[in-house]
Amino acid sequence: MPKKTVIFLLVVLFCFAGLTACTGPSDLTKGKTAEQIAEEAFDRWYGLDNYDMNMNMFMKMNIGGGDLEMTMTSEATLFQDPLKMKMTAKVSMPMLVNESMTIEQYALTENEQFVIYQKVEDLWQKIVADDSTTKAILQTDPKDNLKLFMDSLEKAEILAEEKIEQLDTVKLELVASGKIFDQIMEQTAGNPLGVNGDLFDPAIFTQIGDLKYILWIDKATLNVVKGQMDLSENMRNLGAALTADPNMPAEMKEMFAGMEMVADYTITNHNKAQDFTLPEEAKNAEEIIID
Repeated sequence: MPKKTVIFLLVVLFCFAGLTACTGPSDLTKGKTAEQIAEEAFDRWYGLDNYDMNMNMFMKMNIGGGDLEMTMTSEATLFQDPLKMKMTAKVSMPMLVNESMTIEQYALTENEQFVIYQKVEDLWQKIVADDSTTKAILQTDPKDNLKLFMDSLEKAEILAEEKIEQLDTVKLELVASGKIFDQIMEQTAGNPLGVNGDLFDPAIFTQIGDLKYILWIDKATLNVVKGQMDLSENMRNLGAALTADPNMPAEMKEMFAGMEMVADYTITNHNKAQDFTLPEEAKNAEEIIID
């Protein structure tokens, strides 16, 4: 399989997350079901003006008889209205000659277009997403996303109560039906990620299976403070769907057969994130249009 195709798939998959009483901290989870806690926590998350997020991701697959591992650690600051994001990420792939690279990104909404200014190894690029899928996503009301997720929720369970840093949290397990992708496909004209249809049919995402999440919710505020996702089984399901396509290379099945993909993130500084501006050197970046 061409290296370019493999890297593209990796990128797609990676793209595939205090109220205080007078007598002491309040417990806003008391008397509520796991489903109620999750819905209120997501509603609060979508309603935040800004926050910081740290994320770790790991992926492992077999390519050409050897294991390809990819890890990414990132720090991001997000503002939601208007949408803008700053992220610094380090991507490591020990199998390659250049084992790691650092990526700096600024994502902004400019003239109703989603624009990413990206710096990779001292080179700035300006990526303008002018495709219908991105426009549809930008115009989507976060409340609609919440309803879509809650309507697809098959399981919600309180697992435990845990202390994270200084916060008392409740730990939830959520399982959303893989049928959620059927509705996403309808909303995005059959292409949820803007994937090039010449590479593979985006409809395969409907075969990815149920999605499992672990969330830690601050009992005093209902803020989401931590999340984990193990997408290994989903990626294997995706691989099985890909290999069913007679046009896909034979080694595709081997690549996905034992795939591992896990991610975890923490959210801090809810509505207290530090604002940022686009660096001057990024403003003259070479422009690339995705349509």
